Amino acid sequence: MKIRHADVKSICKVCNSEALLYGVIDFNDVHGRHQLTMQLSGHPITYHKCERCGLIFTNAFDDWSESDFSKYIYNDDYIKIDPDFPHNRPVQNFNFLMENFEEIRNYHLLDYGCGSNKLVGLLKDNGVGATGWDPFYQSDAMPDDRFDFIVSFEVMEHTPNPVKTVSLINDLLDNQHGKCFFSTLNNDNRLSKKMNDWYILPRAGHVTYYSRKSLDILFNKFDMRVFHISDGLHLALKMV
Repeated sequence: MKIRHADVKSICKVCNSEALLYGVIDFNDVHGRHQLTMQLSGHPITYHKCERCGLIFTNAFDDWSESDFSKYIYNDDYIKIDPDFPHNRPVQNFNFLMENFEEIRNYHLLDYGCGSNKLVGLLKDNGVGATGWDPFYQSDAMPDDRFDFIVSFEVMEHTPNPVKTVSLINDLLDNQHGKCFFSTLNNDNRLSKKMNDWYILPRAGHVTYYSRKSLDILFNKFDMRVFHISDGLHLALKMV
């Protein structure tokens, strides 16, 4: 496993400001989640924190290929770290969408970061015109369509390049009426936990940890405004 060397200072991946060392965690430290204990790997993963926007991130995997991520993170053991990924979470997300978006059957919808397409299947079975695309999980080409509603559950924390990810979302979003509903936990009320925060979880692919301010700056680059519904749920709207 090749890990990029960590410098004392880095450059924020969202606002390009100075980011200082925040802390170090072993690659296999999963904070005891799901009563899981993994043997320490000996690979220290260093995180930085931006002094301006509050983004917490690691550069450790910036040089990795898709095959590297598949080999070391999204492998057969991934389900042990995230057992809700294949079934429970898609069902929960489906129920949430159906209960909270009354017009959902009228949307041209994309699930960005759809994994195995479980959520898309549930939506289609209930009359929603849904498409799935996952640049991390599938080899399918990017859809040619533009969508008026994009959902993206627990994707943003997995991207080592936030600007590129939101750029792709922007390219898929309807220019005038598009909106993106996404989930990712923000760090604003959790900084006292430092590296004991379970969301800092490199073995699960959590490489980027946002503050509300960093999300605002990130989506504003693409003329979108973010409404923070809760600490983990956000809605980005195109500004026209």
